[in-house]
Amino acid sequence: MKNLLGYFGALIILTGVCLLVPVPVAVLLGESWVIPGFLGPAAACLAGGYLLWRFKRGAHLDRRRAFILTSVGWLLVAFIGEVPYILVHDASLIDGYFEAMSGFTTTGMSVFTPSELPRTLVLWRSLTEWIGGVGIILVLLVILAPSNVASKLYLAEARTDRVEPHIVETSRRIFYIYLYLTLLGILALYLAGASIFDAVNHSLTALPTGGFSPYDTSYTGMPAAIKVITAVLMLLGGISFIAHGMWMKRDFRGFLRNMELRVLLSLVLIFTGLLALDGLAPLDSLFQAVSAITTSGFASTDISALSDLSKSYLIIMMNIGGSYGATASGIKIIRFIIVVNAVRWFIKKITMPSRAVIPFKVQGKTFSSEEVFVVLLFCLLYITFLIPSILIFLKLGHSFMDSVFMICSAQGNNGLVTLTQYTDVEKLIMIFHMWIGRLEIIPVLILFTSLRR
Repeated sequence: MKNLLGYFGALIILTGVCLLVPVPVAVLLGESWVIPGFLGPAAACLAGGYLLWRFKRGAHLDRRRAFILTSVGWLLVAFIGEVPYILVHDASLIDGYFEAMSGFTTTGMSVFTPSELPRTLVLWRSLTEWIGGVGIILVLLVILAPSNVASKLYLAEARTDRVEPHIVETSRRIFYIYLYLTLLGILALYLAGASIFDAVNHSLTALPTGGFSPYDTSYTGMPAAIKVITAVLMLLGGISFIAHGMWMKRDFRGFLRNMELRVLLSLVLIFTGLLALDGLAPLDSLFQAVSAITTSGFASTDISALSDLSKSYLIIMMNIGGSYGATASGIKIIRFIIVVNAVRWFIKKITMPSRAVIPFKVQGKTFSSEEVFVVLLFCLLYITFLIPSILIFLKLGHSFMDSVFMICSAQGNNGLVTLTQYTDVEKLIMIFHMWIGRLEIIPVLILFTSLRR
């Protein structure tokens, strides 16, 4: 772990810089009294992070250490991110950590009522989702990481696809696309009638498929134009950055032929229809379908009041999730496609002669047996981690549907909720699932096995 201190120092510095962003906003909003709650931890981060970076930089970083750095790094960032909640809002340690973890993992579950928070702190909530959506390790790559460790960190944060030939170039391109779409979202929401504060907050949380809203009721009662624009932003966040890179390079044919994009849009249309048939208004059906499949967590209606059938639709969508390499979480559409095709491939294989070679293909692309095995193993792990916590929630007195919904929502980094109050035990369980869901489990398993050595 000592070899990682320099990289932890860089991560702490970066988080400290992020803590400075709300300071001028607090002045503009007339909330100067909250500034010490950001300046104090920011100064501590910059000083402490610099010492770690100064005296321990240059340490070797192999793939295992990269996974450990990523796993512990997200815990560390959430720990730093909770400090303003404690200093400004007098939150408890668990509540502050829950909110920070929910923000950085773009989950969107909240233990606070936004109307009771200073607006600067509301902006900080939104900013944590924006930072978490692009990936704080990716931002570290853009700014600080040397090229010889970039590929390991990129892989450790559950990213493999590339927009450019080199990892650092890919990271920068992703960051620029993300920033461009965020600014475009702010402008569109403002022109649609939202205040500049609301436009900034909703764009900062819709594109990273986060779900935090400056309003207690999320999108309930919002104008239709605001809902539609937000749905578009959520969809953009649910599409892979590889696909975004295509249309930005004017490869519109490649963009429209993207398999995950077509499946994503098809699932949105199918579940929109199913939700509407179950009694939800058409626009709300569309909004909730997009919110669930992109793991955003915005709600335009009272989720707890939906029928169990509609809740089941949302559970299916939030577990499937968005495209691989997008800001959305969940199992991911490409894995869902591979699992469905694996069943067909297996049936075909066992009915053919034993010597027959049956390649596994999806839309013309051949996958090796090892790649298919990894996908199936991940899906098995994903479901396995859900079960114990669902049983604990049942033991705590929640209904089966609420237990499944809450745990799937936490692990899928989807802020749709059916419960309004949580015990400390429930908060800790959901913090764990937010964490492993954002990291896609494997880095956490590597961390746990490393601790046993």
